[in-house]
Amino acid sequence: MPTDLHPDHPVVTGDYQLTKGWRITLPEKFNRRIEDGSLVLWMAELTFWLNAWNNERQISVDEQLALILQSANAERRDERIDRGATLTLLTYELAEADPEADSTQCHSVAAYAISARGYLEISAYFDSPAARALAYDIIGSIRAEA
Repeated sequence: MPTDLHPDHPVVTGDYQLTKGWRITLPEKFNRRIEDGSLVLWMAELTFWLNAWNNERQISVDEQLALILQSANAERRDERIDRGATLTLLTYELAEADPEADSTQCHSVAAYAISARGYLEISAYFDSPAARALAYDIIGSIRAEA
C-alpha cells in the first residue's frame, strides 16, 4: 500500500494508546489529527475516525451492544459479533455516498469495541481490497485496558 503521509501532521505507528482505556496496533505509519472531536488516523487508501464513549450508566456489555444495534444503519451488511472475555467486537460494512470523491460511493467498515468501561466507535473508510484487509486487521487489534 502507498505510504504517502502528510508532513504537517504527527505520525503514529506500532502499539498506540488511543485513550486512557483503549489501545490499538498500527502495523503501518498513519498521520494523526483531531477533527470535530474525533481522533482521525489516516494514510493513503485508509482513514479511521474514532470516538470513545464511557459507560456512565454502568449497563452491561450486552445492553450496550443492543443499544448500538438499535441505532445501526439498516443497510449494513456482513455483520459480525465476536465475543471475548473482556471485549465484544461488532463490525459491519456500508456503501455510502461520498461528496468529495469522484465516484458516487465509498466503502466503510463500522466497528464497535465494547467493554464494561464503555465502547470505542470506529469508522474505517477504504479505497482498495488491501486497505479493507488492513482495516480489519487493525480493528481486530483493539484492546480495552482496565
